[in-house]
Amino acid sequence: NDYRKSRANYVVDLAKTAVARVRGTKRAEALLPMSSYERRLVHMELAAHPDIITESIGEEPQRRVVIKLLI
Repeated sequence: NDYRKSRANYVVDLAKTAVARVRGTKRAEALLPMSSYERRLVHMELAAHPDIITESIGEEPQRRVVIKLLI
């Protein structure tokens, strides 16, 4: 019952919260391991932020997104 949609909203909200922390602390932050679909959602959502860089690191199934401040 709309699990995928609610999970997508949760992941996007998690990413936005992490961006606020990254901007405040000026330190990179790694999110929890995610599926490729969820990582793609994060990359697409944060692409609109010109001061933020995202990258995926690690090996499956522990692959995660790292959010960094563009310096």
